[in-house]
Amino acid sequence: MVMSFCKFSPSFATENKTYIDNTFINEFLPSAPDMCVKAYILGLSKCNGGNEAENSLEFFAKTLKISEDDVISIFKYWEDLGLVQILSTTPAEVRFLPIISNSKNIKKYKVDKYANFNIQVQEMFEHRMVMPNEFAEFYNLMERHNFEENALIALIKYCVDNKGFNLSPNYCIVVAKNWLKEGIINLEQVSKKIEELGVANENMALILSAMGSKRKPQLEDKELLNKWLNDYNFEMQVIVFVVKNLKSKKRHVDVNVLDEYLTKYYEMKLMSVQEIEHYENEKDNMFNLAKTVNQQLGIYYEDLTNEIEKYVVNWLNMGFNLETLKTIANNCHGTTVRTLESFNNIVTKLFKLGITNLNGYQKYLQDNLAVDSLINEVLQELNLQRKANANDRTFYKIWSVDWGFSHQIILYAASLSKNKANAIAYLNKILSNWNGAGLKTLEEVKAVKIDDKPTDFIHNNYTKEQIQSLMTNLDEVEV
Repeated sequence: MVMSFCKFSPSFATENKTYIDNTFINEFLPSAPDMCVKAYILGLSKCNGGNEAENSLEFFAKTLKISEDDVISIFKYWEDLGLVQILSTTPAEVRFLPIISNSKNIKKYKVDKYANFNIQVQEMFEHRMVMPNEFAEFYNLMERHNFEENALIALIKYCVDNKGFNLSPNYCIVVAKNWLKEGIINLEQVSKKIEELGVANENMALILSAMGSKRKPQLEDKELLNKWLNDYNFEMQVIVFVVKNLKSKKRHVDVNVLDEYLTKYYEMKLMSVQEIEHYENEKDNMFNLAKTVNQQLGIYYEDLTNEIEKYVVNWLNMGFNLETLKTIANNCHGTTVRTLESFNNIVTKLFKLGITNLNGYQKYLQDNLAVDSLINEVLQELNLQRKANANDRTFYKIWSVDWGFSHQIILYAASLSKNKANAIAYLNKILSNWNGAGLKTLEEVKAVKIDDKPTDFIHNNYTKEQIQSLMTNLDEVEV
């Protein structure tokens, strides 16, 4: 059994004729869109019964030459005004209600307020009826977001001129919302945006031509171009080069593919033709480097693209060459450096030390090995049977560089500290005392008597300002 699409409510008096309330004619018809009036009257005519096949959503859509969704949208418009009630959308069922005079509905107020706007917009969409819900979106932009009416009309006209009369109003709504995010709400701002897009038209045509496309630049193309030129700060010659480079490698290229590549180059800080060309030419070498690093660290990634873009490119930009990076990776084999992040920390620290080539790195290793040799002599003097560690290196740097003691003085202090319960701590105490006393030569320190007894604490009354000054000075000491 087919269910009727439109029926009177029980309180609506029915007769075998189409009845139109004068209240509808006087208060609702003047401000309602034409298609809404047609649908309402057609619905009234079907409420009295008759052919059930003609009282269906499908029949309404076919008769009015609109989609079924548009039919539902129209009756939602009348529902908001209190003239009908949509009981169901699947299956579609609408009940017509008695008309109450002097309705204060907000949407009716908007339609009255924007009557001239409605006429201008509908004229621009001459081959398509603008639906109530679409008008409601335009009203929302003006009411809630202060989008000026004349600015919105100019925006819609620009979209229609570029896309054609068959354009959906929803497209204009999306464009308006995007421009709204840029703070564009008045006619001057819209005009400036349209002017900028006009300038972009020629540049976009050049890019499309390089792609081998003969289509006309669209608004979306110009928005992307604006991002490439103004947000990413690429030069036009760079963009065209990227297109031609992709084409030369027989790769499919369209605006979306181009956007992916330019975004990737931007994130990798490759902004010139030379930098991009070098990256593309060295990709195979970068792949082999990433693979070598991973092998030495004992890790594996099936796709090395992210590693190359996040790490390898940055290492090369620091000034490291492939051979130096491979050598550093080889030296990390079997150590605690087992992740890309920890390896990156090593590379970054070397960069901060100004060590980016192989000779500099080899010298750095030799210098550190020489220091370890000196530290091992100190450990031997202390009767500690172990090799130098990171803590020892930190102490030795303080003793020799920060405090300025010669190796001979450090060895002498070690001879005084041997066989103590905590030899390193005792050595630190001796050297600290000598440094505090300003003793810097072997003759001076040998003249000092070493007392194992704890030094009496000297009580002094310090002001708060003096203590704060001391703490500030300590903050400036690098550790």
